[in-house]
Amino acid sequence: MKLEILGLNHTGSGISKINNKIIFIDKTLPQDIVEINNIEEHKNYSTGKLVKIITPSKDRVPTPCPYYNICGGCHLQGLNYSNQLKYKKEKVINILEKYSNIKVNPDIIPSSEYHYRNKISLKVKDNKLGLLSENTHNINPIDNCLLVSNKVNNLIKYLNTNINLSKVKEVIIRENNSKLMLIIKGNIPKKDIELLQSVIDSLYINDKHIYGLIKLEEILSNYKYVISPNSFFQINKEQTINLYNQVKKYLGNNNNNILDLYCGSATIGIYVSNNAKNITGIEINPSSILDAKENIKLNNITNMNVLEGNVNKLLKSNNTYDAIIVDPPRSGLDK
Repeated sequence: MKLEILGLNHTGSGISKINNKIIFIDKTLPQDIVEINNIEEHKNYSTGKLVKIITPSKDRVPTPCPYYNICGGCHLQGLNYSNQLKYKKEKVINILEKYSNIKVNPDIIPSSEYHYRNKISLKVKDNKLGLLSENTHNINPIDNCLLVSNKVNNLIKYLNTNINLSKVKEVIIRENNSKLMLIIKGNIPKKDIELLQSVIDSLYINDKHIYGLIKLEEILSNYKYVISPNSFFQINKEQTINLYNQVKKYLGNNNNNILDLYCGSATIGIYVSNNAKNITGIEINPSSILDAKENIKLNNITNMNVLEGNVNKLLKSNNTYDAIIVDPPRSGLDK
């Protein structure tokens, strides 16, 4: 079937219509004329699979990633970057208005398009590292990913070539402050552990520290942060600094008490510690709590304390705060 793509949905899939019923087609862009097949009918919508692009959108650009058509990530890589930013702005506006009846006009701050991620998680198939296909559990072997640094990609190639991954389920690579941490879920031969010592700075296998650095360290402006293998840390350093500076701007300086919910390793609270007399953080992840306390001490912060536990249980209704910072998990804010 031949269709024109009319827009994009919130996940980046192209939208068209068949007999006034919405149909979603992945890897397509507005104004693309496409041929599709494998149409699957659902109650309120349909899905189709792209066969070929008959006439490309004027906003379409070449996709540099060789895995673009099989990987589940980077849906918008075929869209020029200025229109990616426009799409993201419209997405924020539409979601907030639809679900909260809040009208906003946000600024979308550009980022580096590639090589910005400081963490990547990879599955293993046929002794090779790979990424999941879109909407499936199929693993596609890769040798590199354009979202991480050349240093991380060199490690991916090294692991694929030199390390026996037959008993490994997952590999996580973190890179902070030019240091590499390798986290392996599964087992590798002892001789391969010895090989790895020349190419990485830290190794964990099944949550056990094997050798090298116990934690990595990152520097944001004038603050230092330690990062454990299981702790959350923002994956885009450049945008993290932009984000935290925006938080400081919004807070201003006339704050007695600030509440920092889902505070992780206290990265934001520490960054804005000069904007308040007191900061209280709440976090449920034990690993993040340990990092938070270490980060507070590392940066000589005297006006922040962190409580461990569930926000619903620790947050008291009779407490008053001048400002609240929230960086919630994917499940969203507690009621």
